[in-house]
This record gives sequence, structure tokens and C-alpha cells, in this order.
Amino acid sequence: MNILEVKDLRKRFGDTEVLKGIDLSLKKGEVLSIIGSSGGGKTTLLRCLNFLETANSGEILVNGKSVYLARDGEKPTVTLEAQLSFGLVFQQFNLFPQYSVIENLMLAPKLRADAKGNTERQEIYKDIRAHAEELLAKVGLTEKADAYPCQLSGGQQQRVAIARALMLSPEILCFDEPTSSLDPELTGEVLRVIRSLKDSERTMIIVTHEMEFAKHVSDKVIFIADGVIEEEGTPEELFENPKSEKTRTFLSAGKNDI
Repeated sequence: MNILEVKDLRKRFGDTEVLKGIDLSLKKGEVLSIIGSSGGGKTTLLRCLNFLETANSGEILVNGKSVYLARDGEKPTVTLEAQLSFGLVFQQFNLFPQYSVIENLMLAPKLRADAKGNTERQEIYKDIRAHAEELLAKVGLTEKADAYPCQLSGGQQQRVAIARALMLSPEILCFDEPTSSLDPELTGEVLRVIRSLKDSERTMIIVTHEMEFAKHVSDKVIFIADGVIEEEGTPEELFENPKSEKTRTFLSAGKNDI
């Protein structure tokens, strides 16, 4: 069974249709990279999957269960399960500057526990902190637990953002250009962490401009152009033998990165 299925997903902004019927599927543990030129719809797709944008029509299924269904002119159906199925790592980190690293990681799980009205909160908070410390160790930042975002490099902030996204144990972890704000040295830090997550068989969707990285970390790659999936396949198929003229043109323009 596929962990994720997206069926005919469409999104408009005013009269402009940005996503024109996206269909894709992903198995548990697979890594999907999404590539394409700016304005093609990559980030909009990711934001629709994380419910930061509301698709006008289409369906999203997780583990065979419909978590989002929308038809033109009707109010979409979104389950609570949908919101917890995805985690998103943003381009610009989006850490809360007033909180320490460990507090940034613990905030959402603590709010979730409070919302459930748990009576043994101190015990639950202790477990949440232990989980946060475990994830900080996984991204190599144990010693930065009590530091504030302003005291970290860009690469360290992005690694904290990855750990934070993992705190609620999402089924699918999404990355929106996770290295676009970083210089080459810091980019390497973040890409190593993402590779380690692949080794632990985590399901991931990565919007990236790092073609070499996409080629080596992905199980599947899709090329989006003008709101449609122009081409999809394994990294070998798409990078070494692209069938679409648009794909060939795009890859040719960035051939020094591959």
C-alpha cells in the first residue's frame, strides 16, 4: 500500500491556476525529490500537502485513508489526522527567536498535550524533553540545547528546524528548498542530516535546487513545469535519459550542478 496518494490536486490564486491536476504516489520509506524552475508550482504543492494552502479540488490519502477531499465550489473535508501526517521544514527556518533550541522543539508537543487536558503534565513534559534531546543528538546539536536561534549558524538553525519537524513523528517529512539560504559549507551540514534520515527509512518529499543531491538521495524524482508533472521517474531515468524537451532544457541549464 502507498503511504501517500495525491489525486488530481488543483490550486488557483484568483484566475491563475498554479496546480493543474497533480497525481503522485509514494511508498513508505521512499524519498521523492521535486525539481523545476521557479514559479512552476513546486512550493505550492508542498504547501497544499501541509495544509498551509487550501487546494481547490483533489484528494489526499495517507495509508489508504482520505485525509483531504475538495471539489470546486464546496467546502473541503480535512481530518485532524491530515494535520499530523505531515511535517514541514521551511526555507527560512522559522524558529521562534524568544525560545531556546530545546524550547523550540518542545513547544508544539507541549501545546498538544495541554489541549488533550492531560493531568500528569510534568511527567509528560519530561518525556517530551527526553524526545527533544534524542532528536538534537540525531542532528548533532546536543550542546546547543540551551542556545537561542540568534546564537546559531544558518546550518545549525536548519538542523534544529529538522529536529523540530520530527517532534510530532509525522508520517511524511517535507522540505522546501532546505539549503537555499545557506552557503556551500553549511549546505553540506544539512544535506548530511537529510541523508541520515533516508538511512532510517523515513518517508520524505524534498523540493530542491540541489540536483546532485536529488540524484543521489531520491528513490523518485518529478519535474514540475507550469503546474503539471512534466516528467517523473527514478533519478537514473530522469537525469540521464529525460524524455521531455522541457526536462532536457531545464537540466541542460543546470548541467554543471549534476
